[in-house]
Amino acid sequence: MNIIEELLQKYKKLHFSLIDPDKQTPEEAGERAKICAKYGTNAIMIGGTTIKERKTVYNTVKAIKKAAKVPTILFPNSADAISENADYIFFMKLLNSKENKYQISEQVRGAPLVKKWNITPIPTGYIVISTSKKPTTVEKNVKLHKIQIDDIKKAVEYAIYAEMTGMSCIYLEAGSDAERPVSNEMLKAIRSEIKIPIIVGGGIKNASTAKEKVDAGADIIVNGTATEENIRVIEDIIHTIRL
Repeated sequence: MNIIEELLQKYKKLHFSLIDPDKQTPEEAGERAKICAKYGTNAIMIGGTTIKERKTVYNTVKAIKKAAKVPTILFPNSADAISENADYIFFMKLLNSKENKYQISEQVRGAPLVKKWNITPIPTGYIVISTSKKPTTVEKNVKLHKIQIDDIKKAVEYAIYAEMTGMSCIYLEAGSDAERPVSNEMLKAIRSEIKIPIIVGGGIKNASTAKEKVDAGADIIVNGTATEENIRVIEDIIHTIRL
């Protein structure tokens, strides 16, 4: 049983707070993690699309672990974003990437580090959903086989593939600056076809939207932008998804 399964057994629905090391100092990251932990977040994810310096990730994880007694999970954009002091790592394939880099090359580079540093991997199928008129940050930086917000059949196929290849969970990502979150219809369709946990992030800006997503089949809500711009809403989201 991995950490996500353990937490789901205890809490039924989970909340993860995402902190991007490039967007604040380690000290500020620690303070934000402390607040999120006080609100009841189940884990702090550390990562972002543009990270290039391992030292920045290390210092951010260090500050977060000092400030908050919740699991730390790396959310790396490359092997260079893997830090030895984290507890867990989403060991991901960006399933709808057109680039080999995000399918296997960075994973092969990173695997020896994960093993050497004894970071517990969480095999994850990462799927980017295009929900906005303007490209999100991840869409600007990665060439994708696009899955539009209403392309439910394609999203379901990727999700089934993730489960059949032994991945522990899927992560449906609309992007940190998404105009809209992944649709309820897409979540319901995927939930009806797979049993592994579904993580959803991007565009979830309030408690009512978060509740819609868990009611539609999501197991874990991720908030990133809110930790920077409206951290108080995280308390409302956590309270609401656990009702």
